[in-house]
Amino acid sequence: MKILIIGGGPVTQELLKAFDAERELKKSEIAIIEIDPERAEELSKEFDVIVIRGDARDISLYETQLSSIIPFNEFDAVLALTDHDEVNVFALTIARHYGSAVRLARVKNIRVGEVLSKLELGTPFIVPALISNFIKIYLQTLLQPKLIGETDDLKVYCLTISGTDRVVNKRIDEIQLPDDVKVLFVFDGTKLYVPTKDEVIKEGHLIYVLARTSDVNVISEVFKG
Repeated sequence: MKILIIGGGPVTQELLKAFDAERELKKSEIAIIEIDPERAEELSKEFDVIVIRGDARDISLYETQLSSIIPFNEFDAVLALTDHDEVNVFALTIARHYGSAVRLARVKNIRVGEVLSKLELGTPFIVPALISNFIKIYLQTLLQPKLIGETDDLKVYCLTISGTDRVVNKRIDEIQLPDDVKVLFVFDGTKLYVPTKDEVIKEGHLIYVLARTSDVNVISEVFKG
């Protein structure tokens, strides 16, 4: 898969580190457009990717510099990750014009995100909304689990682990879970992932649980005591 990333800031660098850790980085498949010369040089030295120094608002950049390396219409995904909403919107507009299948943008303004979705320019990741929603879930589930969804007879609960909970600092395989209760996901503040049975539940973890019971008190008793 060929990926074009607009902006080489902290979000892009963390993404590249994640790709690198999983050995998914291939220089021929990832290109970054970065306007700052020092940052562009740093990216070139640290990661095995193509770095193009230039202004993402300059349409000629896509038609000349970029196309001489990888034609725009060959990118499967375009990620607009700069700190400027207007740059990200412009980049996704160009990406849609060239038919990129996946178009994602980091957005700070909720109204801008709504416009992106309405015009079908791409999928917005609205940073303030994402952060505030996670904080809300943390607060809502600190004292008692919350049912967040269900399908047929299966329920998904969410709960925040506090320092006084009975499962804190225990491995999942040490917790006496009922047969119909499974830990689906863990959010540790940096990533959401499927845990192994050896995963140690820590204070501050956000836990997503799959269960058949409709009694939230059963889930609370298992994890909080």
